[in-house]
This record gives sequence, structure tokens and C-alpha cells, in this order.
Amino acid sequence: MKAKTNKGYEKLKVIYEKNLSVDLLAEDLTTCNLHDSSPAIKQEMTEKDFDIYGVEENGKIIGYVLRDRLTDGKVEDNYQTFHSGDLVSDSTSLIELLEILQNKNYLFVLERNRVTKIVTFADLQKQPIRMLAFSLISLLEMLLISLIREEYPNESWKEKISKERLNKAEEMLNIRIEKNEALTLLDNTQLADKGTIVVKTDKLTEQLGFESKSRCREFFKNIETLRNNTAHAQEEIYHNSAELIDIILELDRVLDSNARSER
Repeated sequence: MKAKTNKGYEKLKVIYEKNLSVDLLAEDLTTCNLHDSSPAIKQEMTEKDFDIYGVEENGKIIGYVLRDRLTDGKVEDNYQTFHSGDLVSDSTSLIELLEILQNKNYLFVLERNRVTKIVTFADLQKQPIRMLAFSLISLLEMLLISLIREEYPNESWKEKISKERLNKAEEMLNIRIEKNEALTLLDNTQLADKGTIVVKTDKLTEQLGFESKSRCREFFKNIETLRNNTAHAQEEIYHNSAELIDIILELDRVLDSNARSER
């Protein structure tokens, strides 16, 4: 059972890691010329509400300017050249991107060794990040169902959740039975219920890499909020971009922790 579970969600994890990459998120980098007037470019950036412009010379982007760093003179007096830490490939996975953005507010994107695009914190509210979060949460639920089923044969997990929550799962199961869509009772529990079972099971808490029950409980609370927001396109994915990065990366770590424990 373990091998099958591991193989199943790891295959799906590879699929999104290969297909959800920076190029889906990045925007074309608006540029100015090296010899443009700094005050004029600053005014233009203010009107467009842009914080960063690329700096172009002879058709190639050679650096960038920050609006709040522009002073008198020409752009060549105020621009900054690129450093390796400022750059990512357009094929970089979104997970790798988030790891880098833990310490950066923006990155420039390389296409065929030329800087052409930019990705910023603001881009984290876009659809590809929503897709990434939804995919990871779906994989987590898939994993939890398998782990709980293995740890609690014959539905003995039922004693871990409240009677009210159990009744809701049974109601959902009955509705699906009527529609000929029945799965198992565990499949009809909510993510919060599965989190409760994990928190109340020391072995599962440890297997998923949590140092304490309180940390595990906080994780599932954050994931529940993230899942609810990803289900509503009009909602922000998360209220704080830095926290969003931390939550998604922890979710990825939890999935990887279980994979390592099964090897």
C-alpha cells in the first residue's frame, strides 16, 4: 500500500513541477534606454505605477532601474547591472521560484540567456499560483486518505472526530450513494477532519514531519484558509504574500517528508 501511495502522488507531483513554471507567471519587462533622462523615466514610471524598468542598450536589456532610486541625470547614471542572484530561467519550477522569493521581492527571467521578463510578489496572486496551491492541497488530501486508511483499518479513525463532523461525512456519503458516486466514508470527510485525525495520531504527526501537535494544528488551519481562497477566483489567494510562500513551501515539505519516510 505504501509503495502504491508513494508512486501515485509522486507521479502527480512530478507532473505539476514540470509543467507549472516561471514562464506562466512572468510579465514582459518594460524598458527604457540607457541614455534616457532619469527624471522623465521616473515620471513615466510613476504614471504607470511601475517600480522597476529594464534598461536597454543596442536592443539588449543590460540592467534595471528602481523608480525610487532615480535622480537627476541620465538612466546610465542610476541603473544597476544584473547579478546571478537576480536571475532565474523561464523553465524554473514555481516551487523553486517561491524558495528564491523568500529573500527577494522580484526576479528577472532569462529566455535563451537574455533577460526578457520579470516576476514580482504581485504575480503570486495569479492563476498559476492558484493552480499550484490547489494541486498541492489535492495531493495532500490524497496522501492523508491513504495514510489514515492504513493506520486505522475498518474505519476505526471515526472516534478521532466529533459526532457532528462524522454525521456530515455520512450525509455526504449518502448523497453520493444516491447519485451512484459513492466512495468511502473517509473520502467524504473534510480536509479539516483529516487534519484532526493526524493531530490526534502521534505516528502520523511525526511521519509528516511536524515537531509538535500545535505546529501540525496551525498547518492545517492555514491550509484550510488557502484551500477556501483558491476555490474562489475573486478572493486573494492569501492575505500576505510572504506567508503564502511559507505555507506553500511547507505543504511541499510535508509531501516530501512522507516520501522520504517511505523509502
